[in-house]
Amino acid sequence: MREVIALDAVAHGVPEVLVAGDALDARVRWLHVSDSAGVARLLDGGELLLSTGSSWPAEPADLRRFIDELADAGLSGLVLELGTHYRYVPAVVVEAAAARDLALIVLHREVKFVTVTEAVHSRIITGQTDALRARDEVRERFTALVLRGSPADFIVHQLAQTLGAPIVLENLGYEVVAAEVPLAMEEELFTEWELRSRSAHRRSEQRRQRGAVAGADDWLIIPVEARGIRWGNLIALPGPEHAAGRMAVLEQGAIALAVGRLADGDADEWVRIGRRRLVDGLLAGRFAGVGGAAARLEAAGLPLRGAKLYGLVVSGAPVAVERADAAARALRG
Repeated sequence: MREVIALDAVAHGVPEVLVAGDALDARVRWLHVSDSAGVARLLDGGELLLSTGSSWPAEPADLRRFIDELADAGLSGLVLELGTHYRYVPAVVVEAAAARDLALIVLHREVKFVTVTEAVHSRIITGQTDALRARDEVRERFTALVLRGSPADFIVHQLAQTLGAPIVLENLGYEVVAAEVPLAMEEELFTEWELRSRSAHRRSEQRRQRGAVAGADDWLIIPVEARGIRWGNLIALPGPEHAAGRMAVLEQGAIALAVGRLADGDADEWVRIGRRRLVDGLLAGRFAGVGGAAARLEAAGLPLRGAKLYGLVVSGAPVAVERADAAARALRG
């Protein structure tokens, strides 16, 4: 809606926003021009309605019902041109639109509806073309990662770079396998990670059942699965919009991880990746502090509360992983 208001064809009508807020973030799928009081039944959702209101109901109660019907039909926003029928917007229309979080804009100067229609549709089509091009670029990028045999942690890194947002890969036990998260937010994010993740999954499922779109502050969650086998989940935390669509980018990352897992055929690969990233992080001092390191270790399934910790340094000839694990178990015993 914000982009529509900024178009020259709309600006010529001297627009005034009467209901704004989050309503202006609604996505416009198409523009529909109509003065009919029964226009709601002709809408599929996502439209912007441009009208003079000449055939709208006259009674306040009927006007309120009319606005409710538009909102129920999934209208993205309403643009009303003043002068032809209304000299001012009825208070009941503003109240009803605000109650339903429906963007309401009035035009104080007469405009050619055909000019506005062409401008809005041109912007929509251009946006769709840009999105298709961006999706092709993202698909090619992650396909190349799969062909090069990139490990899961590198794919997660590339996904975070692409989306400009924190990314977490977890297994089915809600344990963090790999993550690209700013150091400053690690302690807060990973403390009680399993509970936070389960809660985010519930909210995501509730949105899916309602057919609702994720908001700007919601986590995006997508399963990593192939051939009926599910290994974990890929999570994108809030971040900037992407031309290809944030969910579309996340889907490509999940596909790359799933294909890589199938090609590798090693059930313990994710376990080794998780351990290696933790050890490398500790040795390189990449954690912001003790709290961040502890939260990250616990999120990976290594509980520290009430535990005694021992350091083990191995030097000289290479030691097999099995022997290192056996030594660690002996210390714990």
